[in-house]
Amino acid sequence: MCNIDKIIFFVLLSLLFCAICTSSDLMGGIALIFSFLVIFKTIFSFEKVDLSFKPFQKAILIYFLLVTVSLFASSLFKLSFHGYIKTFIYILFFYSACIFFKTNSSKIPALILFIAGLMSYESIVAIIQNASGVVEISGWQDMTNINPEQVVSRAYGTLQPYNPNLLAGYLLCGLSSFVYLVLVNLKQGKKRIALIFLGFLLLNLVAIIDTGCRGAYLGFLFFFPVLFLALIYYAKTQMGGLSNVKKRYKNLTIAGMVAILAFIATNPALIKRVESIFALRADSSISFRLNVYEAVWRMFLDNPFLGIGVGNQNFREIYGLYMKTGYDALGSYCVPLEIVVESGIFALIAFVVFLILVIRQCLKLCLLNKQINVKALALCIILMIAATMGHGLFDTIWFRPQLQFLFWTYVAMLSAPELN
Repeated sequence: MCNIDKIIFFVLLSLLFCAICTSSDLMGGIALIFSFLVIFKTIFSFEKVDLSFKPFQKAILIYFLLVTVSLFASSLFKLSFHGYIKTFIYILFFYSACIFFKTNSSKIPALILFIAGLMSYESIVAIIQNASGVVEISGWQDMTNINPEQVVSRAYGTLQPYNPNLLAGYLLCGLSSFVYLVLVNLKQGKKRIALIFLGFLLLNLVAIIDTGCRGAYLGFLFFFPVLFLALIYYAKTQMGGLSNVKKRYKNLTIAGMVAILAFIATNPALIKRVESIFALRADSSISFRLNVYEAVWRMFLDNPFLGIGVGNQNFREIYGLYMKTGYDALGSYCVPLEIVVESGIFALIAFVVFLILVIRQCLKLCLLNKQINVKALALCIILMIAATMGHGLFDTIWFRPQLQFLFWTYVAMLSAPELN
């Protein structure tokens, strides 16, 4: 019992590490071990732990209860139960992590550093894959009207199953860890270390670009505006305005932006990939998604309140009754649409309320708390939500275990005493 917190933390690190190299089943097993150890400690330790629920925790509990109702209302109970077990493991892990961080908030900086290390490793692998011209495992790009030099060599890293969209979503989810490390080290006067982490941030951005994932590119449209607004607000309130920001910081920001733009401008394949976002029906991948959206919308209209039940196995069976011939799909390719079609409109409302409550809590910390590490962590969580949900508007990679456990770990950090 004297060392159980260290053991639990090691299991948590093992879970996040396994995301880059193992199967989903093993990750689920480790998550259950983590939850069991937290529950064991809570029951048998003499240490008193606050088990009260915060508003955002109540909202996600309501969401899970609505998912449970959807399960028993599903016409394919057995198939839906398989997806329900996954959801149960995610939610159990989330509440266990909340309890763990209530008495182990001191481990959060080390955890974020560990996450940044995982992101850096996957970024390096992705850049090497892209540079070596890795061969596609399946058809990942519409080859119609594309010259050979315009074909994107889409990196997919080491995550299983190999998929560039999965890697992009994973790197997006962990991208804000570098922002936290840069801000904290700058405040502590460790400018060289902050510069190193800034370099790894740019490396991560390049890796995401190398995946060729257009949903991730759209995720940037949510991530960077939030980041720039936060930095501008900090400069105005803490430095007396943008004019007082040191010139070298301004030059560094401009140089970073110019470097990214130059990387894009000198890459014709990447430019063609970005242009294809606006092709709509002219691009086979986007046209496929539009067909899926149409079918899933009709599924929702037939099951608006309770949904069809959770899980991709259940989804595929029922989707077959609505799909256009030749357009099979594993999911809806849109997180809000997936939630509403699987569990109904009330589950989607509960989930949106959960996100709003989390963001509201983080904004309070950013505006009212005076500790830079707390402000940076709150901003880190907001950026993570912005990036993953922005990507989630056009893909359902968010439901994969690699993203789920990372996402819930971030949100659970809000349970730390310093963040309340």
